[in-house]
Amino acid sequence: MTGATPLTAPRNAALAFDAGADAAARRTDLARNAPAPLDLSIHDGFDSVETLWRSFERVADCTPYQSFEWLAAWQRHIGVRDRARPVIAVAAFADGEPAFLLPLAVEPSYASRRLCWLGQDLNDYNAPLLARNFSQAVTAESFLAAWRELRARIQREAALRYDWIELEKMPPQVGAALNPFCQLATAANPSGAYATELGSDWKQFYADKRSSATRRRDRTKRKHLSEFGAIDFVTDTDAAAVTHTLQILMQQKSRQFAHRGIADMFARPGWREFFLDVARNPATRDLVHVSRVQIGEHCAAANLGLTFGGAYYHMLASYDDGELSRYGPGALHLRELLAHAIGRGLRRFDFTIGDEPYKREWSDSAITLWDYRTVATYRGWPAFCRAALLRPLKRFIKQTPWAWRMVSHARARLGPLVHGTSPLAPASVPPLACVMGDMDLLRPIAAAGIGCAVVARAGSPALYSRHAQARLPWPEFSENVEGLLDKLVAFARAQPAPPVLFYEEDPQLLMISRYRDRLAPAFRFVIADAELVENLVDKARFQALAERCGLPVPPAHRFHPAAQDPDKLELRFPIILKPLTRLARWNDNAGLHKAFAAESPQALRALWPQLVALDVELLAQQLIPGAETQIESYHCYVDQGGSITAEFTGRKIRTWPPAFGHTTALEITDDDAVRRQGRAIAERLGLTGVAKFDFKRDAAGTLHLLEINPRFTLWHHPAALAGLNVPALVYADLTATPRPPIRPARPGVRWCRAWKDFPAARAMGVPLADWLMWTWRCEAKSSLSWDDPLPLARATLRRLLGRRIAAPADEPDWSAP
Repeated sequence: MTGATPLTAPRNAALAFDAGADAAARRTDLARNAPAPLDLSIHDGFDSVETLWRSFERVADCTPYQSFEWLAAWQRHIGVRDRARPVIAVAAFADGEPAFLLPLAVEPSYASRRLCWLGQDLNDYNAPLLARNFSQAVTAESFLAAWRELRARIQREAALRYDWIELEKMPPQVGAALNPFCQLATAANPSGAYATELGSDWKQFYADKRSSATRRRDRTKRKHLSEFGAIDFVTDTDAAAVTHTLQILMQQKSRQFAHRGIADMFARPGWREFFLDVARNPATRDLVHVSRVQIGEHCAAANLGLTFGGAYYHMLASYDDGELSRYGPGALHLRELLAHAIGRGLRRFDFTIGDEPYKREWSDSAITLWDYRTVATYRGWPAFCRAALLRPLKRFIKQTPWAWRMVSHARARLGPLVHGTSPLAPASVPPLACVMGDMDLLRPIAAAGIGCAVVARAGSPALYSRHAQARLPWPEFSENVEGLLDKLVAFARAQPAPPVLFYEEDPQLLMISRYRDRLAPAFRFVIADAELVENLVDKARFQALAERCGLPVPPAHRFHPAAQDPDKLELRFPIILKPLTRLARWNDNAGLHKAFAAESPQALRALWPQLVALDVELLAQQLIPGAETQIESYHCYVDQGGSITAEFTGRKIRTWPPAFGHTTALEITDDDAVRRQGRAIAERLGLTGVAKFDFKRDAAGTLHLLEINPRFTLWHHPAALAGLNVPALVYADLTATPRPPIRPARPGVRWCRAWKDFPAARAMGVPLADWLMWTWRCEAKSSLSWDDPLPLARATLRRLLGRRIAAPADEPDWSAP
């Protein structure tokens, strides 16, 4: 989410208010007196208005489509891809209590910039959030004056200027209040909406709505459906079940769109991710309802609805279009949903926008939705005229049965040609995985049958893999970041669907995190919160974060050798000294060593001149005694809803150099203590995405946290061979495709980097024959595999013989095999 800064500060900057009984009483008093003056503010993001918004929506008149979580998720997944800029306007009464909140956005539209509602195209209803008794407390003249002032203020901000306004799908009432935007020069939306009041008894409601003959037909169809298996209405609650049902819903819906010649809404960038996010997010658990009708082992129908303000909103529904469709599984599901809503004590069932016949049959009220459009600058005229001409034509077609039948028939014939879909073919091409990493990240992704584009340093074995469908050699990921971003975004925009981005090193992690707003419209990816990423990568910031959160890290002290007396570190020896980040200056002078150790003050003083010469800030940390083999790790994938979807543990076997070196051999384990500790820390930090937690066990068996790496790692290669393919799970979630099986990683699976593990084994005194046998039996070998033998050979030839043998070309540009 982008940062939010108030653009126009209100007189009461905090906009604090009491949502309790006293506030309601004061509002009634205000209504009896003269209209309260409105204090206006505009925010260009969510952060600065989040607290107020969350509090206000609990007492305001609004629809579920104006809730903070709903629109924040929309901006996170769709808005950033559409380059929408939030414009959240707040009006407060003189006592600081909100009068209304307008969730607006400015976004590109036909070579112009449009002011519209946040999430306007996706939402079924667009409206302001209004204070209770708004209609009595704010006159029409006061609101119109405030609206004119807000428009003028928005236009004065260069980043928010717009060329025309389009506010669509506005209901005439928002809760108990009249929608003040309907006082503008509105016109009817092409589509209507429908709702029905629910009683307290399903059988009575059903009998009132459906004739005895219709109920008899419903029973007959249900009997036919029962011949395919037991019928069960299921409400999904855990993340895995919700994901599975939504994937089925989107697949069924996409086929229906294709049959009808309609563009697939789930093919639009970010839409699949949005629905998966809001359905799995614990913060929206009470808002989103995911259900299905299960017939035997088959999902016959699926639904995503919203429960809000005593009403059920029937938003997305699908059904199986095979043999079961003859007996109305979708209609059966609707009856189950109506019974479910009555059973929960809801007062109203809202069928939302759309003029389908079944809605009229069940509803007792029709809702006319309203649109407002106007021009602000000459650049807005083409888009405004286009919309103004199409709106009455669309309404005529949708409200005229013969015209609608004719257009629907033509669309079913021509739609597949226009949208490039066919009911007999997949609606979209599977997205590529853009892999910024080595063979140990590429292999689990390729093993899942996912097409890959590889970005790696020239000479990396991954560039020569047969799984690389496109390749980009890049010399150094911490340099020329702008050039790399341009290459990546241009490549992604040339693909049929946004690729899924994977990353393995800290420079790649930082680039993606710091430029996430620029990459998000072109790629799909998981990553932790931007501030948390910075805190985890920088060792001093991580130490401070760990101490604030009470994490079990050894004591440490940040210093610069040139400005520090070695006798005043105030740490108990032995200590370890490491750079705050792995800088090129450190790598050039320290080689493969990640850190240096000092067993005593005398050893530290002897090492000090070398530290001063490095000229970098360091972190001195109390060393947990013991070999590198005492380092154990916890690995997890936390989905966008905050649920730990997959986890496993492991331990180091060897490193090179033996002290503070890089891992050369490791093993998947099943350690419950490490798993519990890692899980607790991930939840405490609010981590999302993938991460590796390194612990070191002391002589007493206590685990000490050393570092957290919020990125993909080489560990995902052996874990995939152990039965838990984390990159494939991430890809499935981001593309809304079925997840691979989630099962515990089988302990005992080993990994090695043979050419570096050989000297490590010798240093540990492992006999050559034993090491050869161990390596032969090792399940995962970095860059070595029978089914993809050339990467290591070609990379080695390149290093030995130079660029004459190398391929692909070392020039930083995309190439294909």
